[in-house]
Amino acid sequence: MWRHAAMTVEPELAADPSRSGLISRSHLGIEPFALARPASLADAAANVVSGAWAHAGGIDVAQRLRDGGQAPALVPLRQAGRGSGSDLDVLTDISLRDGALFIGAAVTHARIESDALVRAHRPDLAAAWRTIGNVRIRIAGTVGGNLMSLNPGYDAAPILAAAGAELVFVDSDGGEQRCSVADRVAGRLLVGCQVPLEGRVVFDRSLKPVASVAVGDRHAAIGCAYRDVEVIELDIGADGTVDLDVLRAGLDPLGEPLDNADASSGYRRRVIEVLIERCAQAHARGGSASAGSGGGEPSATDLPRRPNAVPAGPRDQAAALPDDSHAAGDAGSVELRLHLNGEPFEAAAPASEMLVETIRSRAGLGGTRVGCDQAVCGACTVLVDGLPTASCSTFAWQTAGCDIHTIEAANESPSVEPAGSLPAVIRAVQQTFATASAFQCGYCTPGLILTASSLLAHNHEPDRSTIVDWLDSNICRCTGYLMVIEAVEAAGAALRSRSDAHPEPAP
Repeated sequence: MWRHAAMTVEPELAADPSRSGLISRSHLGIEPFALARPASLADAAANVVSGAWAHAGGIDVAQRLRDGGQAPALVPLRQAGRGSGSDLDVLTDISLRDGALFIGAAVTHARIESDALVRAHRPDLAAAWRTIGNVRIRIAGTVGGNLMSLNPGYDAAPILAAAGAELVFVDSDGGEQRCSVADRVAGRLLVGCQVPLEGRVVFDRSLKPVASVAVGDRHAAIGCAYRDVEVIELDIGADGTVDLDVLRAGLDPLGEPLDNADASSGYRRRVIEVLIERCAQAHARGGSASAGSGGGEPSATDLPRRPNAVPAGPRDQAAALPDDSHAAGDAGSVELRLHLNGEPFEAAAPASEMLVETIRSRAGLGGTRVGCDQAVCGACTVLVDGLPTASCSTFAWQTAGCDIHTIEAANESPSVEPAGSLPAVIRAVQQTFATASAFQCGYCTPGLILTASSLLAHNHEPDRSTIVDWLDSNICRCTGYLMVIEAVEAAGAALRSRSDAHPEPAP
């Protein structure tokens, strides 16, 4: 169905990728930058204080650079990997410290959702984090990136503020500073957050981008509606009632909510009151605000998990940066070494090059598409170490040493790959998409197939709600989504019928 492309590229095309006709525009407009290589937390903090940008998942960083932001350097915070022996390891740590739950700044959203320690001590946080973004953003994005973007529409700030979390920063001399979520400022290196073990948060984001609300034991935090998260004290009755007069008196000092194309200031104010009442009632009864707003316990099979309960992939178990990456800048390049559809692939690329450009223009694999260029539509999805990844917002150097599968992996010889391998799963999903007429123009189809393949590679029998959750951010403008869902269900049934195909064992 898709053209097979070898991993060797004609020399003249490698020298001038535009001749391949498969150029992506995802790198255009990004000013050149260097890649720092911090040896310690203090070193990383010194870089950030001097103007460099901290980089973990990097989706937000990529968008800011595309929007005209200029970073003299990026400071990769996860590329050293876990267990390196450096104090940088704290950035990917989840542990109990000083009677609180510590979550490192470079911990991914997906890991918070599935981590055993979080689920044991603060299952409310796991449930709330389940609603953040889409599956690609949850797998790649981090709590630190979400917080330190200072974007009022992002979700980590209201959740953690309502939970009474304390943020931990490190100075260039190694000293620690702490503050509340509402008092955080840019230009400092966030190490992580300390969340009280006692307490519960109910989060409702169902009316974004008008407003989102998180209600804790004593506070309500409001997102989207002001220039940053706002926190007010809240007195909830035993039956979940909130005195509206007291609530309005608490909201008045905040001033008028934003008045823009999303909603008027007056409408936002009313929505905030409704959401706080809804969350307060849910908090009192021990439930969730609504079926689609963060309620219910996360399923152990919702996200791929290794035995250590951490989603696989480069986000939490990152490969080391290429040796010459520190030199990448105005005229420098990064030497990439990775595995693409089962074969070694090497190339020299600017530090600003996105993975989608490497795949399309350097490897000549046109099945990976470019759509929104904002990690939203799903057209650019590829699998990095088996997990859906927005290649339009992932720098190529982030995948050094990783296994990458594109839709062309379906063309790998069945005689070479076992029936339960990822290429075999991709083939099975591709076949059921054809049988169920689950595509028309085909532009979004590679991303849909690869996302579904990642799910089915770890869970051959997902329920329909899990399938919808995984695919709800893969936008299709011409095919009925029902056929897509039915195709995934049929592929799961086909995989279950093969005696030699087994999903990864649950931890």
